[in-house]
Amino acid sequence: MASYRPHYHVSVPFGWANDPNGTIFYKGKAHLFYQHYPHKPEWGPMHWNHVATEDFVHWEQRSVALYPDKPYERVCGCCSGSTVEKDGRLYLMYTAAQPMMQRQCMAVSEDGDRFVKDPDNPILTAEMLSPEIYEEDFRDPRIFRHGDAFYLIAGIRYLDGGRRVEPAPARQREVTNPRQPDPKHKKEGWGNLCLLKSDDLYRWSYVGHLLYPQEAFNPDFYRLDGVYECPDYFAADSGAEVLLTSPQNLPRDGHLFQNIHSVLFMLGHLDFETGRFDVQTIGEVDSGFDFYAAQTLRMPDGRVIMIAWKEMWDRSFPSRDEEWAGTYTLPRELTVEGDRLIQRPVREIEACRRNPVRVEKAAVADGSVSLPGISGNVIELRFTLMPGDAARAGVKLFCDGEHETLLYYDRAEGLVVFDRANAGVPLTGREDDVNRRVCALGPRDSIDFDLFLDVSSLEAFIDGGRHTMTGNVYPDPDKATGIRFFAEGGTAAFSRVEKFDIV
Repeated sequence: MASYRPHYHVSVPFGWANDPNGTIFYKGKAHLFYQHYPHKPEWGPMHWNHVATEDFVHWEQRSVALYPDKPYERVCGCCSGSTVEKDGRLYLMYTAAQPMMQRQCMAVSEDGDRFVKDPDNPILTAEMLSPEIYEEDFRDPRIFRHGDAFYLIAGIRYLDGGRRVEPAPARQREVTNPRQPDPKHKKEGWGNLCLLKSDDLYRWSYVGHLLYPQEAFNPDFYRLDGVYECPDYFAADSGAEVLLTSPQNLPRDGHLFQNIHSVLFMLGHLDFETGRFDVQTIGEVDSGFDFYAAQTLRMPDGRVIMIAWKEMWDRSFPSRDEEWAGTYTLPRELTVEGDRLIQRPVREIEACRRNPVRVEKAAVADGSVSLPGISGNVIELRFTLMPGDAARAGVKLFCDGEHETLLYYDRAEGLVVFDRANAGVPLTGREDDVNRRVCALGPRDSIDFDLFLDVSSLEAFIDGGRHTMTGNVYPDPDKATGIRFFAEGGTAAFSRVEKFDIV
């Protein structure tokens, strides 16, 4: 039986995987740790699995970094966190999560592989810091340096006058999300983020919470029935300060936040004296189906590289039939241009291109065509679409005569549409529609696409990475290699069509 396993994306070798953790460049390699349950392809007490790479395409399996073998890790295990280098050692802080209590722990490594847990764990609890932090939701510490000190941003529920929030009823779902509110339990406070400061990584002081209501932004950002999970912060080369975070249960806003759980970028300024993040822009990182818990690392050449979990909570996982569930995005280089977070495929992927095929131009009128040599499901596909007078125009991917995945531009709506309704194995989830996602571009005469197909996934970089859409699909991996260019309700053109096999 053919496998859904991707060829050039990181995937868990067996069992379950979710959030990427501890991304760092250390001892000449980029390291990725991730949440892992090795015994079944479903969530269980968390371990930290570990892979490393020199080129962001070929990854080597390293030894498991953390096992849930301490009393303070019972039930949930060694949950999400981050790493930082100090004096040649790698310091790893993670959340030890138990029902009704989340606390932070430390482990240290001399070589980046073998980690020793601190005998004084947990080293950091909510009650040590501030009555503003609800001890039940205090997680995902992200450590970074600023000036001569270490800082930490964590996801919290901020206690605002003892307010209690009644969670929305949980729908029946196939995947149990351990971080979803229990519908029988009232949660206190609203989702937020906090900033902590330390000189030695062990003694931390509370600076403040990051998010405050600002008139220019929707109040839903400050009345979140969930947690701003998996935060990340960095300063871009342009000087722009970027906050990444994954809010649970952020209400849909027009074409934005179509998943139950989203990933945001916020551009603004972090005040290291008060903890307040003055937000100038809020945007959605990825408009597709399967993208969560994005984390970054900085390379020696200054590039900021981001990688995310290429799945989504509370969805079905057809790869479970193969005893594994969990993949990660192609690493992406991040820059900021104006009010946009720009994402481009990591440049190392270019060295993996083989067997190039180029078609200069093709026109399609009310139908679909295949182009000579343009096929495959482990490929990069680049082209410029000129929608002309067509009502809809784009590509049909992973075609096998019965199934197909659509990516197209709807001219009347000004939307790029990712449609997987007939992609293969049907998927289920908590959203009202798990098969259609849209990205708003507005009126356009031309659109540039750079698509990465890898057996069971599509990552679309649109207009040079100003927009991205990511999603998993499950057709027959052996048969679903066809690609067709189509137009409906008029004529469209495709120029500079390029296909590369990725090896």
